[in-house]
Amino acid sequence: MTVSDLTTANVSGARDLMVFRGEKYWSTPEDVIREVHQQGLSVRIPRNTVPEGMVRGLSRIALAHIKAVMAIEHGTEDELRAAFANLHDPDVDAVLARTYEHAPSRWLEMPDTEATRAIFEQFGVKFSPGIFAFCYWTGCAYYLKPGEDEAPRDLAKKGVQAVRGINPETGEILLPVATEHEEED
Repeated sequence: MTVSDLTTANVSGARDLMVFRGEKYWSTPEDVIREVHQQGLSVRIPRNTVPEGMVRGLSRIALAHIKAVMAIEHGTEDELRAAFANLHDPDVDAVLARTYEHAPSRWLEMPDTEATRAIFEQFGVKFSPGIFAFCYWTGCAYYLKPGEDEAPRDLAKKGVQAVRGINPETGEILLPVATEHEEED
């Protein structure tokens, strides 16, 4: 997952940003949506890339995925659905019966079989990168390191709130995990 360096001002003058959710951890945009419904959206942003101009409740975070947009070169989605239904495969039928907020994810979640690959080829189904959802920014948190009592001044000026991670079961303070970039510094 990366935070795009594409930050733009929206109609209100607040900055917006785009976040790609990688296929390595989220094979479909629907996987991202399911996770957000369970635990909210959390994006780790390296300290040196916290954007200026983010406004709580006005700035938007656009969610993008490498397979967010689906194109069917031959036929319609109804015809595609009928072709899959005609397989009479219980695994395929289970996918067809599910409810999706991101409709193209249904096709990404089809079982990978010779028959399903043939249908995708027959209809010329292709996926490309795109934005599939957005949410409003509600804030940034900086996890305090041992010995720190407040967020660094440069981050505090951007509205970043200092927090200390604590295990709710043990009361133990959780230490932030360094990223590869931070380890190099």
